[in-house]
Amino acid sequence: MRGFTSTASDRRPRVWLTATESHAWALETDRRILLAGLRGWAEVVDRVEDAEIVHAVWWEPLVDMPAERLLGKRIVCQLSGEPFRYLGLPRFRHVVPRIGRWIAQSEQAARQLNSIGFPFSLIPYAVDTSAFRPLAAARLDRTAARARWNLPADSYLIGSFQRDSEGKNLLLPKLVKGPDVFLEIVRGLHAKEIPIHCVLAGPRRHWLRAQLSSLGIPFTQIGKVQDNDDFPANACSPEQINELYNLLDLYLVTSRSEGGPRGLLEAAAAQCPILSTPVGLAPEVLQSRCLYATTADAIRLVEADFHERVLAQHVAAHSRRVESQHTISHARPRIQQLYADRFAVKRHVQVPHVPPHARSRPRRNWWHRLLRPTPKTSLTVGLWHKYVKPPYGGGNQFMIALRKGLQQRGVTVLENCIDPRIDAYVLNSVHFDVDRFTRLAERQTVPIVHRIDGPIHLIRGRNREQDDLCYALNRRFAAVTVLQSSWTYRQIAAYGYEPVSPVIVHNGVDPEIFYPQASHVERSPSEKIRLIATSWSDNANKGGELYRWLEQHIDRERYEFTFVGRTSVPLELSTVMEPVPSEELANIVRQHDIYITASANDPCSNALIEALSCGLPALYRNDGGHPELVGTGGLPFEGEHDVISQLERLAADLPTFRRLVRPPRLDVAVEAYLELLRDVSAASEHRRVA
Repeated sequence: MRGFTSTASDRRPRVWLTATESHAWALETDRRILLAGLRGWAEVVDRVEDAEIVHAVWWEPLVDMPAERLLGKRIVCQLSGEPFRYLGLPRFRHVVPRIGRWIAQSEQAARQLNSIGFPFSLIPYAVDTSAFRPLAAARLDRTAARARWNLPADSYLIGSFQRDSEGKNLLLPKLVKGPDVFLEIVRGLHAKEIPIHCVLAGPRRHWLRAQLSSLGIPFTQIGKVQDNDDFPANACSPEQINELYNLLDLYLVTSRSEGGPRGLLEAAAAQCPILSTPVGLAPEVLQSRCLYATTADAIRLVEADFHERVLAQHVAAHSRRVESQHTISHARPRIQQLYADRFAVKRHVQVPHVPPHARSRPRRNWWHRLLRPTPKTSLTVGLWHKYVKPPYGGGNQFMIALRKGLQQRGVTVLENCIDPRIDAYVLNSVHFDVDRFTRLAERQTVPIVHRIDGPIHLIRGRNREQDDLCYALNRRFAAVTVLQSSWTYRQIAAYGYEPVSPVIVHNGVDPEIFYPQASHVERSPSEKIRLIATSWSDNANKGGELYRWLEQHIDRERYEFTFVGRTSVPLELSTVMEPVPSEELANIVRQHDIYITASANDPCSNALIEALSCGLPALYRNDGGHPELVGTGGLPFEGEHDVISQLERLAADLPTFRRLVRPPRLDVAVEAYLELLRDVSAASEHRRVA
C-alpha cells in the first residue's frame, strides 16, 4: 500500500481535520466518527501547515481559509448533503477548485457527482452502532420510560428528531427537511382518528410546534419549550435519542433533500420502524415498502401499521444493512484506500479562473478613475438581453422580472451597453447582440455573470451551433455561470461543455403578478376540476400532441381543459385562448385547479413556475427541470399510458398538494444574482488595483 510521501511509504499520513459546530449536531457527529475511523493508522495534526491531507466533513470552513495555507495540500471533502443543492449556493463555487476529491456518502450523491465530472470516492455514511441499538426488555421498561418522557402509554408515537425551523427566523419552516410534509401526514392521520402522538426532539422545533398546536394534534417536545432559540439547550445526547427510538412506534423522515439523513441510520440501527421519502440513503437502507412518494401513500402505510404492525417486519433487514455497510469498521478501509494512493487526490495548486478580457488594462485606468473617483456604495448592473414586450418566452419573462427585482433593491440597471459606471454585467445566454457586445467588451474590463439556458438544441431540436457559440462566449468572458437547473448542468456536461464556475439558480416570476388566491374555496365533489396548460411557443417539444391526446381521453364529466397560448397541433375539444399579457394570464391561471405541462427537454419552465406561484399543483412530464421545480407540489407522468391515472391521484388529494406547492421564488433568485454580481465586481476591482 503506497503512502502519501515518496520517501517513506510506510509512514502514517498526516491529516488535519477542519473544525465543525459542537453540541453533538450532525457535523460534529461526522467528525467524531471520522476520528474513530482514522484512529491507529493516521496521524491527526493540530495545524494545517503540518498536514499532507486536509479532510473536511463540511465545505464551509474551506471557503474562508487563505489560499496560501492550502497550497500543496491534498484536500478531500465529505458531502453531508445532496451535491446539486450545494451547487445552488453561490459561496459553494469558491470551494470547488480547492477540492482534490469529494467523498460521496450515498449512491445518490455519487450519481450526481459522476454526472458532472467531479472526482469522488464513495464512502457511505457511518453510524456508531454501539450508541444506537435495540434495548433489551430487561433494560427498558417501556411503560415506565414513556411516563418518564411524558409520553402517553396508549398512543401511536411518531418521532421526528431533526430541526424544522430556520435559524434566522424560527417562525419559518426549514423546507429542505419537509416539516410541512410531516404536518400533512399527521394531519391526515389525525383526521382518520388514529390516536397518534408526535414526539419532537432536538432544538429549533418552533414552526412544527406552532402548527401542531393550531390543528389540535397532540405532541411532546423533549426538553424545555421556549420561544427564543433553544440551540444548543435542547440538543439531546445519543443515549437519550437511542432510548426514544426504542419507544417509538414509527420514525418518520419527510425531507425533500438529504445526504443521509443521519436519523435514518440511527433509527435503523435501533430497530425502530421507519418510513421515509426516497432521499439520500433511504433507498439503500430501507425496504421499498418503507418508502413513500406522496403524503397519501404515507398515510395509508401508517394506518396499516397502526392496525397490523406491518412495518415491524422490516426492522431486522434495515439493521442488517446498517451493520454490513454503514459502520465505522466498514468506512475505515475505504478511507485507508483513499489515503493510500498518493495520486488519487491531486494537490491544491489551482489558480482561480480569470477570463482574458477581465485582466487589467492600464489604458483605461485614467478615465475610469476620472468617472469614478471614489468607491461606490451602491451597485450598477448591466443587463444584456433582447427585450420583447410580453407575452413572450420564459427567458424574456425572467429577465424582465430580474430587472425589476434588482431595481427594487436599489440597484441601478443599464441595458445593452458597456459603461464605466457599471460594476458587473449579466449576459443572457446568446439572446443579445453578441457582435456588438464582443466589439465593445474588448475595450475594457467587463466582469460577467453569464446566464445559460438549454442546451438550446435539445429544446428546439436544432441549433447546436447556438450552444457552441454560448460556451465559446462563456469561456471567453464569464467569471461565473448561472445554470437554471441541475438538469441543465447534467445535460451540458454530457455534451462536453464545461461552464466557468457554475451556480444553479432557478428562475423566479414577479410575485406582484403571479400569486395565489388570498383564500381558496374548496370545490364541491359535483363541480368539474379545471385543468390548464400554457405555452408561448408552438415548438413540438412543448407537448401539443399530448394535450390533443388528453382532450380526447379525459373524463369530460369530471374535468374541463383550457389551453392558453400557442401549440403545435390544433385542440378542438378544449377551451383555447390566444397568448395574453402576464397580468391577464395570471388571473386566468388562478381560476383553475391543476396545471399540466407536457413539455420535453425544458430546463426551467417559466410557465410552470408561473402556475405554481399562482398556487396550482402541477401534473408534469417527468423530464427536464420539472421534477426539481415542482417537488412535493404535484405528480409526474411519463406519457399517454399514465397521465390519466396520475391526474386522478392528484385530483383525489388536491387540497394537500395545494398546501405543499413551494415554487422557486424571485427574491431568492435576485439575492443569488446580487451576491454573484457583487463578488465578480469586487474580484475585478481587486485585480485592477493590483
